[in-house]
Amino acid sequence: MRLATCVIGVALLIAVRPQVAAADDATQSTAFRAVIDRVDLEPAKLGGYKLRIGLSALSIQGQLLDLTDPKAIKAMVGASKLDAPFALGRYAATDADTAIIIAIEANLAFTEALPNVLTALDDAVISKLGDRTQLAILPYGESSATEKKLVSLKQGRGKLSSVTSDGSASEPAMLDTLEGALRLLKRAKTSPEGLPLRKMIVVISDGRDRSGDRDRVTRLGQRADKEGVRIHTFGYAPSKVLRPLLTLGELSKRSLGTFRWVRSGGVESWAPAFQQLNDEIAKQYVLTYFVPDAELAGKKLKIVTVGRTETTSNEVKIPDALCGGEACAGYCASAVCVVPRESASRGAFGWIALLIGVGLALVVMLGLIGFALSRRQQSAAPAVPGQPGVPGSVPPGTKPAKASKPPKNKPSKPPPGQPAPVAPQAGGPCLLIISGPRAGERVALSNGFLIGKAPTSNLVIDDGYASTQHAQIAIDQFGNCRLYDRGSTNGTFANGVRVSDVVLDHGMTVRIGSTELRFLAQ
Repeated sequence: MRLATCVIGVALLIAVRPQVAAADDATQSTAFRAVIDRVDLEPAKLGGYKLRIGLSALSIQGQLLDLTDPKAIKAMVGASKLDAPFALGRYAATDADTAIIIAIEANLAFTEALPNVLTALDDAVISKLGDRTQLAILPYGESSATEKKLVSLKQGRGKLSSVTSDGSASEPAMLDTLEGALRLLKRAKTSPEGLPLRKMIVVISDGRDRSGDRDRVTRLGQRADKEGVRIHTFGYAPSKVLRPLLTLGELSKRSLGTFRWVRSGGVESWAPAFQQLNDEIAKQYVLTYFVPDAELAGKKLKIVTVGRTETTSNEVKIPDALCGGEACAGYCASAVCVVPRESASRGAFGWIALLIGVGLALVVMLGLIGFALSRRQQSAAPAVPGQPGVPGSVPPGTKPAKASKPPKNKPSKPPPGQPAPVAPQAGGPCLLIISGPRAGERVALSNGFLIGKAPTSNLVIDDGYASTQHAQIAIDQFGNCRLYDRGSTNGTFANGVRVSDVVLDHGMTVRIGSTELRFLAQ
């Protein structure tokens, strides 16, 4: 038992020993670890740039370190402290993408513990992951697991429930499976493409591998770190042979992941270990620094924690300022480059041209308004007999429109007051009286010619069927004559049809009261 404790202690030390600042107390220097998981630099909307850092801070036993005090964190760029404001958040609160591959040893050795492992893993980790998580389940035994692609969280949970032991007793193909997992993560994409993607592999194993190649283990862990993949291992030895667990510690150490030793196959042992993994995923610190320029690109960055937990993280090169993997002249919003429109500067000539343009636009606008108002007034004003442009007038020689019958019981609006008569021209239009006391008489027409019982009428018709101002004739500039009814009681008739106004044609008969007239153009 004492030998087992020593072996596991060595494994833990190898797995979690961080890169720390020099300290007199060697025990203190290995008690904590801080790991920069990812660094991104992108143009910010309010100007300048956002430097986003994913930071895992854990104790040697895997518990999260409390870094909520802003004074406990120092970002070092080269040998200088980054003097810029920053915000401290948690990974679960971000809208970030995560890709997780779970490699589970599923052979004869794990047959008894496998149901408990799957139950605890689903309850403590998978069921609590965000919707933007891609998942792949790789159970392996004497043959390596094969998986063509990462799937959605829902699909991945479905595959977890179908994992069973293959019953093999030979050495398992752990490293082959992990190399396949790295290839799978290398092909992982986000939607839209270019978003930051946190990548990790969770290994549940007794540490045995059929290759027995120690150097291959080291190279695989280093390759994972170079590709930004953290390998988190859970060591369980059903056979009580503990030495192979060193393989898991080496993988975690080289990839800057974590190692946890699970002592028994019961749910009570697996649940706390998986809960720590869930905390490590969801509660990872996210530091967002707001820097004025992109001069940080290409420089080395590390995080130093001070106070009760003093440690120094790994050193990471700050990438170029990109948005969705591409250079951006504006600002970055969800991996999409947004370039705001720039207002062109105006010189003196530009301002003068602008003022002239505005003045011309106002003149045109006022002209259009005046024109519209005048047209509206013309259309709203009643027709004035004898004035140019009377509706319905046509040039000489053009056949006028036929008279239309107005609606019944709705007398037309009489034209305005009678204008001063114009002296008739010799040989001009006239009315031939066909019936009545003045039958056979010709009456010359003038502009504003009034017909009715009123003594002031140009043609007085004194009978019981005529109104005081019964009708009126107007002559336009083309010599066309138009007959208007002045709202008479018994109406005005042209060619036997009651009209409110009509253009008179040569030979047309007109009846007013009991008197019939004939219009003669000459």
